[in-house]
Amino acid sequence: MANPIVNKLYEERANLWEQMKELNDREINEKRNLDASEKEQWDSMNDRMSEIDARVQELVSVEEANKKSEEARSYFESSKAPVIEKSEVDTDASILRKMATGEVRSHNFEKRDLTKSADGGLVPQGFYDQIVAKMDENAVVRQFATVVGTASGEDIKFPQITALSSATLIAEGGAISESDPTSASVTLGAYKYAYLVQVSSELLADEGVDIEGFLAQDSGRALGNGAGTDFAVGNGSSKPNGVINASSTGVTCASATVITADEVIDLYHSVTAPYRINGAWLMKDSTLKEVRQLKDSNNQYLWQPSLQQGNPDILLGSPVATDPNIDAIATAKKVMAFGDMSKYYIREVNGFQVDRSVDFAFANDLVTFRFIYRADGDLLDTNAVKIMVMA
Repeated sequence: MANPIVNKLYEERANLWEQMKELNDREINEKRNLDASEKEQWDSMNDRMSEIDARVQELVSVEEANKKSEEARSYFESSKAPVIEKSEVDTDASILRKMATGEVRSHNFEKRDLTKSADGGLVPQGFYDQIVAKMDENAVVRQFATVVGTASGEDIKFPQITALSSATLIAEGGAISESDPTSASVTLGAYKYAYLVQVSSELLADEGVDIEGFLAQDSGRALGNGAGTDFAVGNGSSKPNGVINASSTGVTCASATVITADEVIDLYHSVTAPYRINGAWLMKDSTLKEVRQLKDSNNQYLWQPSLQQGNPDILLGSPVATDPNIDAIATAKKVMAFGDMSKYYIREVNGFQVDRSVDFAFANDLVTFRFIYRADGDLLDTNAVKIMVMA
């Protein structure tokens, strides 16, 4: 059942977009720039659309968490659910509480197989999955990337394609020339991202507190912010090589401050058709604000808003996502990427390591949890993603 608040927000979003189109059409039809009052209206409505997007994402996250909690409760309250002795299996939540009491000092939370009981009962989302869900909200590139998990952290070499093979016309009886793809290798290591969070002993002792959900949300946000920056714009020096830094230039804008519709279209076509099929756009929210106003030669908007929950906004037929780490429009800045982001590989080691200490904040009666996430990333096909650079 759809959330009425979300539906109302999407109705407001659709109405705002119609008003914005009316302003833009007026500018074009009357062959003039928007006056100060009209520009203020446009900016206000554009900002409100961004606020709606953020609020919808927040509501969706809460609704999904509540849904999973209800599924778990229904499953364990069902008369058909098998009775499991507490000593037989530890849930992620019980492991966290055992860490608080000292029974368990360290644990690696990893992705687990999703299975169902014989009667088809649902398995609640694990701690690892909850962290990843929150992490993906803050590490946008990870949503599109190919994620490879390994059990240990030694360096791994991946082949990197830098140019593709090509066929040539051969006369009858003629010799066929060799055309191999140009390749190199990329070594993905395991850079360490870590943070500490402190929780009161009273909170941990209270069985009614969703300590698992709290720690998953907090750690996912913290680790996503840290690693997400490098997955997007890291320079590859003692850190991941971010997708923006690893990609070659598809378009250099004529201006240092303005992006045109033709330049967006040129960036789209700088990526060859096979990669455009799975293409996605990545830019800062302030850049998307400018792109929303662009029209093609047929007076059609390049950007189309999502009017349905769960569907992304569309730019030239491909989904568009925003990442706060990417540069805003300014001289010589790399402001936009387009292409098949699945060719960006993220190597992760052994899930998330969680350790606890009662000594670190002993005087305050706080339990300190340490989260460690080890990962690296790079673009393994340099033909797959191109970027836009301002003049």
